[in-house]
Amino acid sequence: MGLAYKWFAAVTLGLLIGPVAAADPGEPSLGYQFRCNQTSLIADFTTRDALAPSDTPPSAWYLKNNGQYLNDGWGPRAATFSRISVPADAGCDSRTWQQERILATALHYLNVAGNPQALQYRHHHIPQWDPQSSTSPSGGADLIGSEGRSPQTWAAGQGLDCSNFTAWVYNYGLGIKFGGNVHDQYAGTAGSMGQRIPAQGPFEPGDLVYLHPDATADEISHVVIFVDDDHIIDSRLNAQNLSGVQIRTRDGWYRTAVVGGWRPITELASAPEG
Repeated sequence: MGLAYKWFAAVTLGLLIGPVAAADPGEPSLGYQFRCNQTSLIADFTTRDALAPSDTPPSAWYLKNNGQYLNDGWGPRAATFSRISVPADAGCDSRTWQQERILATALHYLNVAGNPQALQYRHHHIPQWDPQSSTSPSGGADLIGSEGRSPQTWAAGQGLDCSNFTAWVYNYGLGIKFGGNVHDQYAGTAGSMGQRIPAQGPFEPGDLVYLHPDATADEISHVVIFVDDDHIIDSRLNAQNLSGVQIRTRDGWYRTAVVGGWRPITELASAPEG
């Protein structure tokens, strides 16, 4: 896979932002044109990255009970991050800044070469958890995600599954906390899910879109972050020949299997000054 995105701002921030020409034919670019001051979207990422990602102390992250890691193999649960207000140098309205903040946060974890925050698809609650052996629960569990039964989803190494990725992005990006179970998210019982959106939309940047291959609300199997009508960001084991957290084109299943969505951005933060 070619590097289809340019580094924006300091490389140490680990954020890939802004579309450029794809290096390989058919490889998706972001599509979305940022309207806000892009520096304002990522200025606190270094500080945010240094916060404790879980209330469980790191010394307990890799302890095992009867050969099993914490929380049936999912590892430590996420802490609750502080709420974010729109900065004075946003350069755009409050709603747009929050939407673009979510997109920027998702791009922070894009699985491309050279990104220190890159994430694969794994059944984990937090990105920083890095088990050295398989996390698969003995006897099986109520697996989450469209690829939940693949052994690779329980493999060693860092990563997030689809719904823990969306939960992490909103928690890290705006301090909006909800759980990482895809069924609870869609049902609206995972926490502050915001405004319900019907299957036909319309969807806005940062919205969470839920899918099932049979387009039935009874068995939600995947969730993505909406970018625009042609692009989404999600975590998949492998889709469109790309693995982990990726920008993907909204083709095929990504368009036809939509069951509905949520818009966690409903109450606007304080308007930018100046």
